[in-house]
Amino acid sequence: MQPEFTFAKRVALAAFIVMLIAAGFYLLAEAAYFFLLVFAGILLAVLLCGLTDWLVRHIGVKRWLGLLLVTLLVFGLLIGAFWFVAPTIYDQADQMRETIPQAFSSLQEWLGQYNWGRRLVEQLPDDYNRMMPEQKELLKRITGAFSSTLSILADFFIVVITALFFAANPSLYTHGFVELFPERSRTRILEVLHTCYQTLKMWLLGMLSAMAIIGVSTAIAYTIIGLPLAFALGLISFFLAFIPNIGPWLAGIPAVLVGLTESPDMALLVIVVYGGIQMVESYVITPIIFQKTVDLPPALLLFFQVLLGILLGGLGLLMAAPILAVLIVVINELYVKDVLERKKVVKT
Repeated sequence: MQPEFTFAKRVALAAFIVMLIAAGFYLLAEAAYFFLLVFAGILLAVLLCGLTDWLVRHIGVKRWLGLLLVTLLVFGLLIGAFWFVAPTIYDQADQMRETIPQAFSSLQEWLGQYNWGRRLVEQLPDDYNRMMPEQKELLKRITGAFSSTLSILADFFIVVITALFFAANPSLYTHGFVELFPERSRTRILEVLHTCYQTLKMWLLGMLSAMAIIGVSTAIAYTIIGLPLAFALGLISFFLAFIPNIGPWLAGIPAVLVGLTESPDMALLVIVVYGGIQMVESYVITPIIFQKTVDLPPALLLFFQVLLGILLGGLGLLMAAPILAVLIVVINELYVKDVLERKKVVKT
């Protein structure tokens, strides 16, 4: 009877452990959005810390003053860019409402030259004005989706406050996290955390460099071909370039729509120009930049983006690349080096 009792006890204990693990994964999935916000705050803190350390090292200012200057600079640039572009976008929205029906008429005439085009034209609506809402209604939808949504505002404050707390005293939080591990492992965990920090910093450096090149080159190219709203579209390309693989091509959609307000030929020219910029960026600029910073496997990154995008939505897609960079560091340091390679050394 004693062996049977012991076996039943082990089975019950194993089942309890499995249930705890399942409950842990369930709670993690439920709170995944919150953890993504915290990670976004950490990523912003890495940017603030990197710039602050550069000021302290090269200018010699005190750290609190450097952090204050960097914070004002970063958020000043963001607010200034929005303040500069918003009125232009508002005026362009009114212009698009008037010109898009004409552009669709021109597109219809061009498609009517081909058999497949005539079949496609038959599926288009007769009244193109219905496709564009009134300006006030359009503005109401845009502002209602962003400014009146308290959850987005709360998410923004969570990210900013988290970043400021982490950037103000990063050692407080890193050493507090390390104390959760056994004393013999704390030095190694600190090394891994430092490697993660350097990886995120170098990834941000490479990403911001690529974003700047894409944004500036796109704005210049659109200005040369005479596309309206060139600066605003370049700014959109700059921000969406933060999402590798997917974001740059999403930025081409509004550019094509604006080109369509001019003529189908302009829209086609926009596709050719922007496609050329993306080809040069993908095969020349990005490899050069990330060869000296952090290079993520493209196929693995795309898979991870799709996975987080499906599970966690837009924020998961936005944070997929930096999360993958950290995961690669953690797996390489704690599993490949500390487990697999150590076992290999012991066997030899």
